Amino acid sequence: MRLEPAHDRTYEHVLDRQTGTWLTLADYIGQGDYGDVVEHKRVGLKLKLNNGELRYVCPFCEEAMTLASHPIRDKSVRRFYFKHQDQHSPCAGEQGLTEAAICAKRFAHCKEGAAHKQVKAWLIESLSADPAFSQIDAEMRWKDIDGTSWRQPDVQCHWRSERCAFEAQLSTTFLHVITKRMQFYERNKGRLLWLFCDLDPKAFALSLDDIFFSNNRNAFRISQETVSRSVASSRFALECVWYEPADRNGRTVDQIQRQIIFFDQLTFDVSATGVPRTFYFDYEGALATLKRKQRSDKEEANRLHRERQKQVSVTEDGDLREEMESLFTKFPSQWEKYEDRWIKVRAQLARRGFHLPFRFYDSTGPFYLLMAAYSAKRGEVVGCKLKNFTALANSLFDQHKDALWVFSVMMQHYNRATEMLAQGNIANWKTRRDEYKKAWKVGDPFYAPNHDFDDVLKFLFPDAPDRLWGDPV
Repeated sequence: MRLEPAHDRTYEHVLDRQTGTWLTLADYIGQGDYGDVVEHKRVGLKLKLNNGELRYVCPFCEEAMTLASHPIRDKSVRRFYFKHQDQHSPCAGEQGLTEAAICAKRFAHCKEGAAHKQVKAWLIESLSADPAFSQIDAEMRWKDIDGTSWRQPDVQCHWRSERCAFEAQLSTTFLHVITKRMQFYERNKGRLLWLFCDLDPKAFALSLDDIFFSNNRNAFRISQETVSRSVASSRFALECVWYEPADRNGRTVDQIQRQIIFFDQLTFDVSATGVPRTFYFDYEGALATLKRKQRSDKEEANRLHRERQKQVSVTEDGDLREEMESLFTKFPSQWEKYEDRWIKVRAQLARRGFHLPFRFYDSTGPFYLLMAAYSAKRGEVVGCKLKNFTALANSLFDQHKDALWVFSVMMQHYNRATEMLAQGNIANWKTRRDEYKKAWKVGDPFYAPNHDFDDVLKFLFPDAPDRLWGDPV
């Protein structure tokens, strides 16, 4: 059966006289099933009361409490609540009390508990073993610098030239109580150290989280083991638990660390948000260091990725350039064997932002510009059935005057003058050459170079001279 505290209840807590702590209904009921709660928490409690064992009482009147349940039709749920054993008790619980009054009551009960008394005894024994501590007092008032208010820490003392206060936080309390104590000791130039009962950060109640996270994610306690260490070393020893930030595949995670440390290894400071704190491990500093390393590692990883991509790109670009050049050597002979390769090359060029016509030899594209450039590069005519450079030059002059500039510049760039002079009717060609050079000089638009595909040429011929991208002068 599912167990739940009653929705409508007067008494939110019961006082455990053995420990001095206040238990909620959920704490008291625990994780047992309905039968366990009835047997151990309800009937068992009543039997102990009958035998005069008064352990669980009302925090406000300190009279015996029992566990009751509202009668309901749905037997799958039992709604439990606390009530006084004396049904005629005039106690109204915490109704009508201020938060400060409730807190004061809880604080008083905590100090009366056996666990709290044990912590104070261990603390005094540990401090007394360390010659750096003096004027050790329990439950003595510490007056404020205003001369009117005061605090009464569990234990106070002097450490070297500083005054210290120790508070055993063994149960939950209100945040305003915690912060007021922080401000009090900071204002009075005192060192404050909170001591916990257990050091399991995952099980801390909210008020313990308030202290743990405020102290740079550090918590402390003393035990019989630390007392023995203090006596053996003549140094005040404590058990410390802290979060340590670590990197897990680029993500920051907090790892729980614990160790017995010494009081003189602690740091007392005030955080950037004004919170007085005490810590052994500087979580804030470690986190900043880790974040810087993560940023550095990420930047380095991105740099290496860009380098690898660049290397891949350079290799792929080189392969693409070679494939494009190879296609010009295959055209037009048996083009049907290579047309599929052109489709792939065209797609690869498109991914780089160069959108060429569907047909390899379409006159609306850069075909004749590339034929002139590749022929000059290879030292042989490609992309057509013409036999030599003179024939190619005459063909361009007759039909594709806008490609003459590319042909002229690239022939000079690859030093093909000797091959040109050895081929065909060179005298006739020189006459034509003088004609188009004159036309360039006067800016005749009929002979103007085609610069529509300069971006493609720059990609396919990365070593082409810069003047190729300008106009003839």
